[in-house]
Amino acid sequence: MSVGRRGFTLVELIIALVLMTLVGTVIFQLLNGTQRVSTAQSERMMLQSSIRTGALVVPAELREISTSGGGQTDLVHIDTDSVTYRAARGLGFTCAVTATEIKVLNTSVLPFSALRAIAPGRDSLLLFVDGDPDTRTDDAWVRLPVSSVATSTCGSEAAIAVTLPSFINSLPDSQLSSVRVGGPVRTEEVMRLKSYTADGQEWVGAASISGGDAVQPILGPIAPGGFALSYFTGDGTATTVLANVRVIGITVIGLTERAVAQGGNTGANAILQDTLVTRVLLRNAPR
Repeated sequence: MSVGRRGFTLVELIIALVLMTLVGTVIFQLLNGTQRVSTAQSERMMLQSSIRTGALVVPAELREISTSGGGQTDLVHIDTDSVTYRAARGLGFTCAVTATEIKVLNTSVLPFSALRAIAPGRDSLLLFVDGDPDTRTDDAWVRLPVSSVATSTCGSEAAIAVTLPSFINSLPDSQLSSVRVGGPVRTEEVMRLKSYTADGQEWVGAASISGGDAVQPILGPIAPGGFALSYFTGDGTATTVLANVRVIGITVIGLTERAVAQGGNTGANAILQDTLVTRVLLRNAPR
């Protein structure tokens, strides 16, 4: 005699479905919580990376700005959310000088040290003029436009030939003899750091003004007004006079790109922020 099989009752099926739903809900909450925490950690890391970039790139760039007690400064324009300046790009030493050409040594022992090659039109050349080597009162840097650049030699030594418009009348005494062969030359381009808006977010960007480049982001996103600059004299007094600026104060308020969890699995999502505040002493700033 066969015994019939007994199936599941409706109550058992309902209990099983309820248990499966509970287990599925718990698993979903765990996975969702893990994803929220992972996303929050990733966004925080990106925010901290952006702030570190601000701590390294912006002060390093501005620290190369030169100023002097004689009123010479690399600053071109200053504002609370932007600064335009002449950025150093290369340093070398002359080996031959005429009224329209300057040759710069580029040997293995004494190379032309530069961020990149000299770019005519984009770069200008700073020529050191020292009329009397026994006094500092006539020392000056003369800024000259670059017409062309070519590989050359000074005797048997490798050099870079920089062609310029005749600059005799640009010299303080209009005497070519006041330019000492073997003296330093620098190259520079006009740059601007500024805050700008793109895709609905605010960023800190850089652009070569002399090169005619479009602004490129270097850090961000930042809070509205999250890139603030302030300018001070040597004794800490705020100033708007270019020649008097000795210290630049920098404030950057970075943001996460999207809202993230604040309190683990249960906290509400929000945009997070971090702040960098620092000051930069300009190069050659008189004490």
